[in-house]
Amino acid sequence: MVRFLLPLALLLFLLPWLRPGPSRSPAPAPGVRLLGVEFWLFPEEEGVEWRFAAEEMVEEGGVFRIRGGLTGERYVKGRLDLWLRAPEVVVEPGDNLRAPYAEVEILKGCYRLALSAPGKGEVLIRQKEGFFAPWVRIEAPNLRGEAEAFRSDFALERLEAQNPRFSFPAGGSFGPCTVEGGSS
Repeated sequence: MVRFLLPLALLLFLLPWLRPGPSRSPAPAPGVRLLGVEFWLFPEEEGVEWRFAAEEMVEEGGVFRIRGGLTGERYVKGRLDLWLRAPEVVVEPGDNLRAPYAEVEILKGCYRLALSAPGKGEVLIRQKEGFFAPWVRIEAPNLRGEAEAFRSDFALERLEAQNPRFSFPAGGSFGPCTVEGGSS
């Protein structure tokens, strides 16, 4: 009988170490985080590039977030086309950009755009189409106002909006161009 008790006691003694414990699989690796970045984006559009500078860029599951002191420039065939400022820009698949709100200065035409505002909804910048925003305020030497459900190409040649409220100066302009490097 003792012959059977000894192996049983040994088995009971080793059982806690033989039992499978909680899974010790490695934690998922966090995305890449870069500080003090300059980031260039080359969308499919011929001759177009974006240049961004920001405090940080984070990659999360294939999506890039550029944030903190963000400024962006859009170049077309090597010439500066527009400036962009936003608290954060998300680069989506297809190189489209999404921001909570943004300020844009378009050099040709001296346009200043406030695309959305905190709490009004996101801005989408589609590389092949232009701007989409739930609200916009536009200022230029020959135009001032705001509208809702705004969409436009990058040159503001094809605009669509709801509830537009714009003013046009009688026989002149509201003032000189205030966009650095801009022309009317």
